[in-house]
Amino acid sequence: MAGVGDAGRYRAVRSILETPILDERKWAKVPAIPADMAFIDLEDSVPPDRKEEARRRIGPALAGDHLSGKLVLGRPNHLSTPWGRDDVIAFAEAGVDCLAYPKIERPDDLLELLALLDEHGSRPDIYAIIETAASVVWLREIAATTGVVALMSGPGDLSVDIGMPLYEPDGTLNHGFLFTKMHTVVTGAAFGLATVDIAYGPDLRDLAEIRRRIEESKRLGFTTMSTFYPPHIDLINEVFTPDADEVARARALIEAYEERRRQGHPAAMTARGEAILVHDYEKARHLVARAAR
Repeated sequence: MAGVGDAGRYRAVRSILETPILDERKWAKVPAIPADMAFIDLEDSVPPDRKEEARRRIGPALAGDHLSGKLVLGRPNHLSTPWGRDDVIAFAEAGVDCLAYPKIERPDDLLELLALLDEHGSRPDIYAIIETAASVVWLREIAATTGVVALMSGPGDLSVDIGMPLYEPDGTLNHGFLFTKMHTVVTGAAFGLATVDIAYGPDLRDLAEIRRRIEESKRLGFTTMSTFYPPHIDLINEVFTPDADEVARARALIEAYEERRRQGHPAAMTARGEAILVHDYEKARHLVARAAR
């Protein structure tokens, strides 16, 4: 099954849950967890001596209605590893629609991936994981590569590649990652791609702090959050879903702006004297569209 190539629909995805496919207890719970997308990982969560076992589980995981209609995102190992080629072929033959590709260095990495997928009659949509220093440098070209529908921020592996601590002494994310996050968000917006951040901290169980970090990622402009801790999903969905008051205000703004435009004016003004400019109008339209999905 080929991917649809519609980056717009992925910008509407709020939450992605990564669950180890070899953990039967956890995997059985995935259908009941309200994540928009399920993440099938063959990289970090599968030890080398169980790679083949994990590959055999891809087909059954994608078949039938086990995942209750969720979108599915697969992650193979990079093709430079001993497992990458077999992983990619397994996903291709299972008919995965979306593939997250790790450890990208340059656009050529994606072209090599796409060529192998083509050999096996598959062209899934690609989530490019930005987790190496080189991928940050080549981000524009990666985003422009055919088939890429999303950019994923990967500060954990990036911290290793750069040689910088992941956290500040107070437990907040290293301030140096603000550049890479914003570079990802701005580039994603420029190419109309989804942008994915990951929800974690020193204590995954501190839901108040995790919520603060999720809200921060939304303010930075990320469209989607990923997590491997199921209790985070409700927080992500709540933060990334416009509430009724937000939608009502956006609809009123749209109506006021469009009425003024019909009268030949380039802007409008609220009852409280606030200017409504074209960028306010466009943001309101995006919010209403997201709420309707």
